[in-house]
Amino acid sequence: MRRKREKEREEEEKVVAYLRSRLFPWNFIFEDVEEDAIKHFVTYAIQICEGKGIDKRSISVEGVEIKELIIKEVKEAVNDYLFDANDRDMVRMHGDFAGSYPFAFAQCLAHTILHRLGLEMEDVVDVNAISELLGQDIKEIKGRVLFIRDLIAKNENKAMKMFGKSILDKKVIMAGGECIGSVGDIVFDAGTGNVEGLVVNHQKGAGFKKSRISMQDVRLNMYSKNIVLKYSNYDKK
Repeated sequence: MRRKREKEREEEEKVVAYLRSRLFPWNFIFEDVEEDAIKHFVTYAIQICEGKGIDKRSISVEGVEIKELIIKEVKEAVNDYLFDANDRDMVRMHGDFAGSYPFAFAQCLAHTILHRLGLEMEDVVDVNAISELLGQDIKEIKGRVLFIRDLIAKNENKAMKMFGKSILDKKVIMAGGECIGSVGDIVFDAGTGNVEGLVVNHQKGAGFKKSRISMQDVRLNMYSKNIVLKYSNYDKK
């Protein structure tokens, strides 16, 4: 047990160090991780991109903007992990892969974003330069990229079908930590097919039964799968 806790502490310290590094987020994205961890997290990455409407229909494809998007999404995912790192339910959900989340999920997420926008990693960053700074073999990096992109293509339809089932009944939590209810339904945009919002079934005693929230106002946490509102002063409609 003591050894396990020491290992968990070491993993968290590594994540914090990587997060503060000038090589962030590429140190996460190009970290050498087990293939099984990638296989486990790839569907989660596809689901979060689906939930946030990250695709060609909703995002203009500009190299600089996409780079900032990747940085933002990876930082958010890493912070989610640090917040819930040792939560029992989270460890139970991801099992032996829980400790690999910041690295494996970051890689899956970055490549899923690029895949859905029809881009390659070379379109947003100098991969050769990054490989030299990280001291990694460029051939190994490119081989891992091909492996991940192939998994994304094979799992995309399945993961998008799973998205609706995985998000229904999940707790909706305010930024301050208060649970206001659970997801009762998903609202899609009739024109694009993107997820537009969520219908919240409120807890008994709230004074009303349902309300609707925009996807712009929530954070999808794929480490815990909670629906977290960005603002504490959520205006119930």
